[in-house]
Amino acid sequence: MPRDRVRCLECREPIPSDARICPHCESLQPSPLVDAGIVVAGVFALVFGVILALLTVGTSKLFGFTLLIVGFGLAVGGYTRRVDRRVERRSR
Repeated sequence: MPRDRVRCLECREPIPSDARICPHCESLQPSPLVDAGIVVAGVFALVFGVILALLTVGTSKLFGFTLLIVGFGLAVGGYTRRVDRRVERRSR
């Protein structure tokens, strides 16, 4: 299989690496931009949650802590998802 081709996640047929829809089974292939967007949203939520948690009181402080936890989960989860997909593509 040439370097610019990967296998479809559903039918495992070789497809172009930039294809977002498999020409064989028409399944949607994951986009690396989605992973980057999740990480950026997570970092933004993390930073905004820290600011709210440190500078406010009451319900806003609770919202800040919640946002901090969600942001951390999104940032770490999005990054590990990106790394997992990169390793999976290399192993094909």
